[in-house]
Amino acid sequence: MPTINSTWDDLILQCDGRYLTNAELKPLHQYVQTLNARTKTYEVLRVKSAGLIKQALKKFMFSHPEIMEKHSKRCVYDMSMTMCLMSVALLRDDPHFFKESLMLWLANILAAHEKNTQCLQAYTYLQETLQEQLPSVCNQLLKPYMDIILEVLDTPPKLLANVQRSGV
Repeated sequence: MPTINSTWDDLILQCDGRYLTNAELKPLHQYVQTLNARTKTYEVLRVKSAGLIKQALKKFMFSHPEIMEKHSKRCVYDMSMTMCLMSVALLRDDPHFFKESLMLWLANILAAHEKNTQCLQAYTYLQETLQEQLPSVCNQLLKPYMDIILEVLDTPPKLLANVQRSGV
């Protein structure tokens, strides 16, 4: 039975036939306590993501004009998809979901285009743009997800392909 996030999926599987302990209920309490901030951050991203992406890619264009000339539409699409996945994962409070979804999707793209270094720089500009344009509460909530993006992009393509084949 699917639940709110992967933490809850694991808990529900472990507690079959018994009540959850107070310690096991902590993730639910944390989820409820942060729901308002996560919802507001989600709404901000829904409204502002296109402009934030545009600003980040404008910065990126100065260091890699040749990539933006050839692949600007693809860059916008990929970054938009990443922001959507990040927004849903944020709403779910589920970094595991995000890493799993992003890892599989991004591994394929990076293996095909071999642009890890350039993508890492573009997403570093996105992180800078978020920090400049969003309230600190939003950035605190987004930090674990941006860290996952940068970690994935800093992994060599062959390693990502191996991770994908192993089912991680």
